[in-house]
Amino acid sequence: MKFTSQLSAGVASLGLLLAATAQAQNPVKFELPQVGAGAQTPAAQTAPANATAPAAAPAAPAVTYTETQIMEAYGWMLAARGNFAGQEFTPAQIDAMAKGMTEAAQGKDLTYDGKQMGEQLQAFLAKKQQVLLGKIREANRLNTAEFFTKLKENKAVKELAGSNGLRYEVLKEGKGQIAKDGQIAKIHLIGAFTNGQIFESTLQQQQGGGIPEPVDMLVKSGTNAPEGLILALKNMPVGAKWRLYVPPHLAYGDDGAPGIQPAATLLFEVEVFGVADAPAEQPAAK
Repeated sequence: MKFTSQLSAGVASLGLLLAATAQAQNPVKFELPQVGAGAQTPAAQTAPANATAPAAAPAAPAVTYTETQIMEAYGWMLAARGNFAGQEFTPAQIDAMAKGMTEAAQGKDLTYDGKQMGEQLQAFLAKKQQVLLGKIREANRLNTAEFFTKLKENKAVKELAGSNGLRYEVLKEGKGQIAKDGQIAKIHLIGAFTNGQIFESTLQQQQGGGIPEPVDMLVKSGTNAPEGLILALKNMPVGAKWRLYVPPHLAYGDDGAPGIQPAATLLFEVEVFGVADAPAEQPAAK
């Protein structure tokens, strides 16, 4: 059905948006440096050896919810995952949406002509998407400014010369070869957002518990890799491990990428294990 395909396309166009707005949910924490002089972790207090452990508090009684409450929570989760709040639907729009969901749940057909409505629906969703992306973009710009201002307090973090804002911290020195433009660097990396949520890792344990091999990365601008990562690899000798702080203009910019919010600052831990020439390009078949 044409309308169904148009509706699917409209919803799919929100895929980047919804993935991006989910970044703060259930993050896997990436260990960030403590910025600022004298940042200390409070020491754990040790109880006296002869201290008596306090009696365990009685378990709270289990709460039984009604089906109505459960369905209310289910509706809340659907709206929260769709970030309805960020899209600023009016009360009337919410009521209309609830009516449509009710009719669909009851197996009723759409009241209106789907073929005629399809383009208008996509335009409406696109407008909502742009409004929400604009808010996310502005929030990330403010977060970036605050993050890099605070980062200046960490004396171990330096700016890579000629990089236009790439910051790095040497975690391990290297003494080997440095990759040149167009070569292949064999690396392990972990990528994360400033909230600590990991979005990429080459160190995910393989089935059977094996240690994954380093991956090959083409050291060349204009690829899908963030420019800040490429700049770092052109300066990292084999054996080095760096932590990178990549501002948006050296990452995925104001538009973002699948799973990456617009104007997002990215963090990477990168270790270089080797450098090799890229395979020669094969001549095109005649």
